Amino acid sequence: MGAKWQRFKIEIPKGYKPAERESIAQDIIDFIVNRSLEGKDKRNKKFTPGYSKGYAKSAEGSVAGKTVGGTPNMWLTGEMLSDLGDYLKHKDGEIEIGFVNGTESNAKADGNIRGTYGKKAPIKGGKYARDFLGITKKDLNNIIKQYPLEADELARLKNTLQEVLELTTIVGSGNAS
Repeated sequence: MGAKWQRFKIEIPKGYKPAERESIAQDIIDFIVNRSLEGKDKRNKKFTPGYSKGYAKSAEGSVAGKTVGGTPNMWLTGEMLSDLGDYLKHKDGEIEIGFVNGTESNAKADGNIRGTYGKKAPIKGGKYARDFLGITKKDLNNIIKQYPLEADELARLKNTLQEVLELTTIVGSGNAS
């Protein structure tokens, strides 16, 4: 069986313009990459277990300084994580992020996510699966907060203006304390 196409959809509030959706998507990608480099999956849980003896002693693992039991961080050459987001689609209320189907980076991501690493079935029952592709609702909300919608921003400005007008009226009428 070949690699499954690795991508995921994220619902976001409607009303963002295309450039804003692309900025939000890039922030999500950056978050996933940084979290993966810390050795955490899409639920912010540590990747377990550490590197296998076979991988740590392989030419790739050895050159990259990987050690038996070391904390996996999804970084060997950097190519796979840097290709995250090469597949990006968005429309009002939705962003889709992932890897280009059929690419080597998609195959690497699939091997990591499902724990297959080029085999038909997950290695050792999937205990080496490292599902990094996704984001929790809480982490997504922290990113979305950085992008107030125009309507939200206008409402905030209107409330601020109303407060200023009320203070001006109080001060202007001599009722200020």
